[in-house]
Amino acid sequence: MKKRILKFNILLLFMLFSCKCISQIPIVWGADNGTLPNDYKSSGNYYYKDIPNYLDSFVGTWEYVNGNEKFQIILTKVVRYHYINTNLNFNFYEDGIVLQYKKFLNDNLTFTSPWYQDPNFSTMDGIILDGNITDYGRVTKTVYDLQIFGGGVKKQGGEYFYPDCIIKKLPSVSGQPDKIKFNLYMRQSMYGETNNEAYHGLPKYSIPNDIEMVKVN
Repeated sequence: MKKRILKFNILLLFMLFSCKCISQIPIVWGADNGTLPNDYKSSGNYYYKDIPNYLDSFVGTWEYVNGNEKFQIILTKVVRYHYINTNLNFNFYEDGIVLQYKKFLNDNLTFTSPWYQDPNFSTMDGIILDGNITDYGRVTKTVYDLQIFGGGVKKQGGEYFYPDCIIKKLPSVSGQPDKIKFNLYMRQSMYGETNNEAYHGLPKYSIPNDIEMVKVN
């Protein structure tokens, strides 16, 4: 009898969870979704679904080669991620892209960035993929609060750079692999995090920037 009750409870929970999963209203990034309530991003009732399948054309491994150095990005589609941010009062679902990058020297893998489950790239047209990336080879110097905020350490040295990243699909050419343009942007803040003396004479980023990449997988 107890086993039957346990099985019934498990089945009931599964049914409730299933109903919850299919209850969200699908909307599309950048599309005319009609009139939405003011709290649609905080209600948990809406789902930014990739109905046009725009994200699919970005999925795969893209590569840039410069002499004996090679740089790869791996773009993976994440479906129905539940995005919650209590500080911004966000609670919605979304499809998106996660980015992982790899660096090679003489075809030997020298670095692989972590892979995160939460997507940080989206597109409104299937041509421009917009998001941000972590440059693990660059860190900030210690940043101090302005005196008007009491002074003291605001940001201890050792935090990575977080540039914005724009990935653009380039026009297809018959008989050639697909290509993208990869660009990083980072505004200089009032605290001068990127003005680290250790990087004088070096590029701002530790990874290639403003490059064309070829799809290899």
